[in-house]
This record gives sequence, C-alpha cells and structure tokens, in this order.
Amino acid sequence: MRSLKNKRPLGRLIVLCILPLLIHAQNPEFSGYAKYLLSRSEYPFISGALTDHLIHVRLNSRYYFSDNWTAALETRIRTYYGQSVEKFPGFKSLTKHHYPLGDLGWEFLDKKEWFGYAEIDRAYLDYQSTNFEATLGRQRIAWGTSLVWNVIDLFNPMSILDFDYEERPGSDAVRLQYFTGPLSRIELAVAPHKQAKVSTWALLWATHAGEYDFYFLSGQKQRRRLAGFAFSGYIKGAGFRGELKVSDPPSKGAKPLQSFPRRLTYNDRPNVQAVLSLDYAFPNSFYIHSEAYYNRDGVTQSGALYWNEIGEADMLNPARWSLFQEFAYDINPLLHADVFALINPNEKSMLIAPSLSWSLATNLDLYALAFLTTGKANTEYRTYGTAGFLRLKYSF
Repeated sequence: MRSLKNKRPLGRLIVLCILPLLIHAQNPEFSGYAKYLLSRSEYPFISGALTDHLIHVRLNSRYYFSDNWTAALETRIRTYYGQSVEKFPGFKSLTKHHYPLGDLGWEFLDKKEWFGYAEIDRAYLDYQSTNFEATLGRQRIAWGTSLVWNVIDLFNPMSILDFDYEERPGSDAVRLQYFTGPLSRIELAVAPHKQAKVSTWALLWATHAGEYDFYFLSGQKQRRRLAGFAFSGYIKGAGFRGELKVSDPPSKGAKPLQSFPRRLTYNDRPNVQAVLSLDYAFPNSFYIHSEAYYNRDGVTQSGALYWNEIGEADMLNPARWSLFQEFAYDINPLLHADVFALINPNEKSMLIAPSLSWSLATNLDLYALAFLTTGKANTEYRTYGTAGFLRLKYSF
C-alpha cells in the first residue's frame, strides 16, 4: 500500500484542513452505493477475450455547520480482478484520475490479476448567502448544456462511454458565484496548476430570455485563450441545445508528440468546436435524442492514431465530425430500454450501445450494456472493440 503521507503532500494538507471542521459539524448526512460489474471485452490489439470483475464502493458525506457553511467528503473504492489488469496496456494508469495539484488516491492492492485503488474525488468547503456562493476544494464544475459533448466544460469534460462513473471527476478549484436574479448569475472558476501559466480559469455569465438560457464565457486553458457560448431551450416541446468554443491555435503552448502523425497540435489557426443537440420525449415515454459535434481541426481518417493528442489540444474528439443518435423506451415502470450510436461519418466507423436497466427492488438495480463497433483498422471506434457488461447496484 502506498503512503498517502509520503506521496500526496497536497492531498494530506486538504484532508488535514477539512477533518477538524467535520468533527464540529451538525446533522451529517451519509449515502453511497456498492456495485458489482462483470465485463467481457475483445480488442483488435489484444489476442483473445478479456474477462474482468469489479467491486466498486462509493461513500458520500455532507456536514452542515450552519445555514451558510457546508463541507463534503466523497470517496470511491474499486477492486479489480481479471485479465485486463495484466494484459490491457496502461490499465492501472487509466484507472486513476490524475489531478494537477496532487492526487488523493492510493493503491491498496497490486498483485498479478488483482488491483485495488481508492481515491477521494470530492473534498470541498461551501459557503452560501442570499446572492453569493463560494466553493473551495475538489469539486464538480459542470458547465455546458449538451448531453453528450460539452465543449464549454473546461474543467470536467465527460465521456458518455464512462458509464460506471456517474459522478464524473472533480477539479481542485475555487468557484465564486454571484446570483443577479433567479435565472442569472456571474461565475468565476479557477483551477490552479503547479505551473501557473497552465492554470485553467474562466468567467461565465448566465442569463435567461424567453424560454431560453444563455451562457457566455471567456478564459484560458492550457495556455490558450478562449471564448464560448451556449444555449438551452425548447422548440415545440423538444429540447434544443447548443455550444460553441473558439480558442487559440492548438500549437500555442502545446508540447506536440514526437511520434507520427502529430497533426492536431501542429495547427496554427484558431480552433473552433461546436455542438447542436435536439431531444424529445413522447407521451408514451418513447425518447429520441440527436446530437452533432464539429471540430475544425479534427481529422477525417485514421482517428484512432490521434487519441493521445486531443487532451493536449483541448479537444473532445479527434474527428472532424461526430454524430450521436439515441432511442429509449420504458417497457414498463421497472424496465427501461435504451440504444445509442456514436458515428464518425467520414471514416464510416461506429459504436452501438444497446442497454437494459431493471429495478429489481427498492435501491437495487440490474443493468446490462454492450459495445458493438464497426470500421476499418485505425478508425476511431474500431479500436474500442466489442464488450458486454452486467452490473448489479445497491444504493444506500
């Protein structure tokens, strides 16, 4: 087991600051869940199928000191057993979420096909008054209006394929919000970095007009200046959302990979990313959702070769165009069916994900999901291979 004291100095400082406050808190609240996930996967770059088991426990706590002050501490504990631990390249590193100022995680098990990792992904102190809110610490800052791709989410961009992490990673940040009205606010968020020039910060103005919410932002991420806009509202009962972000060229402040093909981080023109989303729920519970993502500097072939660059280039996807289509239906009050597809129209590669969720009892759910992919070698979704998942979740 790795020592939190020796390996995580910043994490130790945050915990030591919060723990004394928790002792004096009134009316603490506790919740969480325990999950078992069985998976079987096949990848084009690995010989044979991989069978894996995951026990995932989450513990959430809230502590209330007064009407104004609240603290939160949330921990996720995962134990893996299976072939991916040894055979999947970089499995242990991919399991961890690395925070710029230091992790609050540690390995408690690492032996052959076993791997255990625990981490604190929420640890913050929150102050609220009538028109003002300030939050300090590891927190979730979820900006954006679209349901699949959030180009203006500078702090915690999500992936719809990371289905087993509903809470999403947090950020070590300071967030200040001033509410100018019931549906409007001015917000400043800063996620510092050990290298000050690499820090992420942004100022956001949220307002409302008619049946639409509008968001305007300006800031910096990975040394690149940026400006963004988003909206959400309705067209004849259908949800209508959109996002736009314009930033400095990918080459500015980047450290391009030295290996082929290294295109994304060598571009010298401003990057433009945009999303449009439309969804509608019929009276009989049938649901349809369509979404399109455009990346001006995305590639039109061999997208799988560029995944290592998109993080440095601050892009959500290596493709020029990406499409999403979803259909869902409540078969009965306890059984929900869903199928969505991620499509790269230029490469003609696709990932289809059908699923069923069944409420077995109060707080007990069963979930079945599959990833089915098509496409030629090195196309974006072909590298995901095929996979099947079965999950049992108990919430408390």
